[in-house]
Amino acid sequence: MLNGRPNRGPYARSSVLPARGPETDVRDLVRPARLPGSGAMRAVTSSWPVQAQQTVSEALVDALVALGVEHAFGVFGGGIAPFCEALSRSPIRLIHCRHEASAGFAAIESSLATGRPAVVVATSGPGVTNLYTTMVAARAEGAKVLFVSGSTLASQRGRGAFQETGGPYSALSPLFVPGNPFHHAGVLEDPAELEPVLSRLTSGFARPQGFIAHLGLPLALQTRHRAPARPSVTAAPAPVCDSLLVAECAELLAHEKFVIWAGFGARHAAGLVQELAERTGARVMCTPRAKGVMPEQHPLYLGVTGLGGHAKVNEYMRRVSVDRVLVLGSRLGEMSSFWSPDLVPPGGLVHVDLDMDAFGTAYPDVPTLAVQAEIGAFVRDLLRALPVESDLTPPLSLPVPATDLVARADGAVRPSFLMQAVQREIVQGSSAPVMTEAGNSFALGSHHLRFPGPGRYRVSTSFGSMGQAAAGVLGAAMANGNKAVAIVGDGAMLMLNEINTAANYGIGAVWIVLNDARYGMIEQGMQSVGWKPFETDFPRADFVAIARAMGGDGIRVETEQELAAALQAGLASLGPFVIDVIIDPAEVAPAGQRNASLARQGLTTAPPAFTGAQ
Repeated sequence: MLNGRPNRGPYARSSVLPARGPETDVRDLVRPARLPGSGAMRAVTSSWPVQAQQTVSEALVDALVALGVEHAFGVFGGGIAPFCEALSRSPIRLIHCRHEASAGFAAIESSLATGRPAVVVATSGPGVTNLYTTMVAARAEGAKVLFVSGSTLASQRGRGAFQETGGPYSALSPLFVPGNPFHHAGVLEDPAELEPVLSRLTSGFARPQGFIAHLGLPLALQTRHRAPARPSVTAAPAPVCDSLLVAECAELLAHEKFVIWAGFGARHAAGLVQELAERTGARVMCTPRAKGVMPEQHPLYLGVTGLGGHAKVNEYMRRVSVDRVLVLGSRLGEMSSFWSPDLVPPGGLVHVDLDMDAFGTAYPDVPTLAVQAEIGAFVRDLLRALPVESDLTPPLSLPVPATDLVARADGAVRPSFLMQAVQREIVQGSSAPVMTEAGNSFALGSHHLRFPGPGRYRVSTSFGSMGQAAAGVLGAAMANGNKAVAIVGDGAMLMLNEINTAANYGIGAVWIVLNDARYGMIEQGMQSVGWKPFETDFPRADFVAIARAMGGDGIRVETEQELAAALQAGLASLGPFVIDVIIDPAEVAPAGQRNASLARQGLTTAPPAFTGAQ
C-alpha cells in the first residue's frame, strides 16, 4: 500500500482521490506549473473535494496540493504525526526515509527536476537539527522546498520539555527565524496564522528562483479545526527587461568578439542560448551545473569550466582575442571558475542574473555590466535587438577529441573507462538523469560525460554535501518517473544512502559506486599539495551484500570487460540496484584545478611526515 492506495508499481498512482469524510464543497484551487522555457510559475486550475471542516494539518496539505507539490519526504515521529497522516491521505506521494538528511536531499532533487515545490517532514528536536545541512544545501542549489517540523507547545517551552523545539527558550530557535537559509520561517501558534503563511508560500514558490521555508507545527495545533485554506495564486508577470539596457548590451555584443558563459540559471533557456551562439558565432562554455545547456557535441561548444573542467577552455581564452564574456545565470563561484583570470578578458563581463548578489562577487576587480533579469527573457530580447548581420565572423570549430579506450583483460576498472561506459550505456542508451556525488565523482562526470541537452546531469558544486546524490537519487528517480543514476564514491555511500527506502517504495534508483576503499579526492588532494595522506583508507565494503540486505539488488564489477553488462542490468532492474565497481586508485581524477586552488589558500610548505596510525 502507498498513501492508503494499492501500489501497482514503482510509480502507480490512483486516479481516485482518497475519501476525507462527507464532501460538502468542491472548489477550483490554483496549482502552479512551470512556464515553458523557464523556472517561472503560471496559474492553472484543478478541482478537488475539500471538507467544510478541516484540521490545520488537512488545510495545509490541501493548500500544498494546490501549490503543485507532488512529493514529500521525511522521517516521522509523534511530534508531527497528525500532519504526516494528513499527507498520507492526499495525492502527494509521501516517502518515509531512514534519515532526515536523506529526505532533504531527495526533496531538493525532486524540486530541481520538476520545477515544483517539494516538502520535507521531521519531528521535533534532533529531527530538525538533522535537516540543517539540507536546508543550507536547498538554499544554495536554488530549490523550492518547504520544511515542516514538530514544535513544542508554547505552554511547555522553557520547562525542560523533551526535545524542546521552537520559541526563544529553545536552542533551536534560530531555525524558526527568517534569514539565511530561509526566505520564510516561523512557528504557527494559532489556526488564524495559516492564511498569511500560505500567502507568503504562494508568492515565494511562484518566483523563478528558489524558495526555502520552514514551518514549526505544535502537536495540538495540527489537530485543531479551522475553515478550509483557500490559497490564491495569480500568474507571475512575465519578466520585463529594461529596453535601454538590452539595447546597450546588443550594441556591445554586435561589434565585439564575445564568449557565452552559461550557468545553472540558463538551463530553462537552452534553446535561446544555442540560437544566440549560432546567430553571433560566439563560443559557449558552461559551468559544471550547466552541462547540456549547449549541446556538448556542438561545434561552438568550448567545454566545462571549474571542477573537472577542460583545459581547452582556458587555452582558447588565452589564445583568442576575446573582448567580453556574457555570463548567463551563474555566480561564478570557486567550483565554477576557480576565479581564473584566463576566463575574463580585458573588456570584462556582461553579467545577467536574477540575483543581484551575483554581480561583482567572484571577480570584484573586473568591469561588469550587471543586468538583473530572467535569462530566457533577456536572451529573447537581446536576439530581437541584435542586427540581423553581425560584424563578427564565426570562429572555426575545434575538433572534439574522441574517447575510445579499449577494455583491458585484468586489473581494476579505470575511472576514465567507467565514464566512457556510462556515456555509451546510460547517457546515450537511456533517458535516465545522471547525478555525481561530492568527491572524485564530481570531477569525473563533469569532465568525461557529454550531454545533448539540459536536465540530464546534476552536480552540486554550489554547496557540495557528501550524500546528496546518494540520497537525492530517490527524488530524481521519482521526478523522472522511471530511472535515475547516481555516481558516488564509496565514502559517500557509506555515509548516507536510502536503498532500503527505495526498496520499500519500488523506486528505480541506480547507484554506481566507485569502490577504492578510500576517500579518493582527499587522498589525491593531500598528495597534490605535498602532504602525505593519512586516515584516508578504510576496509573495503561489499555494497552488493549491503544492497541485498536492504531489499535491493546489485552486481560487483571487478574488470572492465564486465562493465557494460552490469550497467545494462542496472537500467533493466525493477527496483533499487547497486553497481559496485572496483576502481583503480592509481588513475588520478581531473581535479588538478581544485588542488591548485587549495594550495593558493595558504599552504606554502609541506607538513612533516605524519607519524600516527595509518
